[in-house]
Amino acid sequence: MYIYLNPYCDYGKGQRKWEKIYRALRQRFGGFQLEKIKSPSTIYSQVNRAVKAGERTFIAAGGDGTVNLLLNALMKNPSAARKEILFGAVGLGSSNDFHKPFRSETFVQGIPTRMDRQNTISPDVIRIRYKESQKPFSTRYSIINASIGITAQANALYNSRLPYMVRIQKISNEAAIVVSALKTIFSYRNIPCTLTLDTANPRYFSITNLGVVKNPHFAGGLCYDTLVKPDDGKFGVNLSSDMTRREAVKTMVGLYRQKFKNQPKNNSWLAKELSITSPKTFDLEMDGEVVRANQVRFKLISKTLRCCQ
Repeated sequence: MYIYLNPYCDYGKGQRKWEKIYRALRQRFGGFQLEKIKSPSTIYSQVNRAVKAGERTFIAAGGDGTVNLLLNALMKNPSAARKEILFGAVGLGSSNDFHKPFRSETFVQGIPTRMDRQNTISPDVIRIRYKESQKPFSTRYSIINASIGITAQANALYNSRLPYMVRIQKISNEAAIVVSALKTIFSYRNIPCTLTLDTANPRYFSITNLGVVKNPHFAGGLCYDTLVKPDDGKFGVNLSSDMTRREAVKTMVGLYRQKFKNQPKNNSWLAKELSITSPKTFDLEMDGEVVRANQVRFKLISKTLRCCQ
C-alpha cells in the first residue's frame, strides 16, 4: 500500500493531522509506504514508479483536491492496469466530500478513511474535456463532482489565500464557505451557455450554477437531493438558471436542507454525457480544483477502477 501525503492541505494543517493519526492507521490497516507529494506535476512520476514496481493499492492522504490529483495520476495508466488498481483516501482536508456521507466505522481518531481493502466498489468517474478560446482541449477526471457558476467561483475565492479568507478559515471552515458563496453571489453575473444533454437537442440557458455530480455532497454542508450512486452508470446534472441574487441565496439555503429539485428555476437530470459552450470564459471546478474554460464536455466512464469503502 502506497500513501501519498499532501502536507499542505487544509491550509497547512495536513502534516499535523497526519502525525496524530499515522500510528493508528498502521495498527488498523497494516503497513504502508509513505510518499509526500512534492508538487502536482511530480505525483505522476511518483505513481508511475510504484505501478511499474507492482504496487496496486494507492491512498490519497489529504483533501478532495489530493483525491483528484491521485485519481488523475492513476487514470493515466492503461485500462488493463487500472482494473487491478485499488484507490482510497485519508480525509485530512477541510470538507472531505469524497468520504460523504460519513460513516462512523471508517473514522480513525476523528479522521474519515477509505482504506478497507476487503470492502470495495467499482465507481464511475467523469471524464472532463475542456478548453479556453483557441487553446487545445485538456482532459481531467472527477470522482466527486464538478461545477460551473457560483460554486466554481466561490471555490476559487475560497482557495485564493486572501488574508481575510485565511483568517475566517482559521475560525470556521463552514463560515468561510458561506462567506465565499455570499460574496460571489453579490458580484456574480449569469453565464450564457448552450447545454446539450446526451443525444437531446441543444438548449440555451443563462447559468447561475451547474453541478455535475457523482456524489451529491459538496462544499461543506451543501447537498443536492439528486438520486445518484457512485456506480450506477450516470451522473447527476443540477442546473440553476437565470436567477436573481435573492433567488441564488434562497437556493443556497435550500441546499443546506438538501432541497433542490422542484424549486423554481432549478432543473435536475441524470445523464451519461453533457456539453457546455459559452461565448464567455468561466470558472470550471473539478473536485475542488478550478480552471478557466468556455467549452466543456463531460462523459461518464463506467467502473474504471476499484475503490475502498
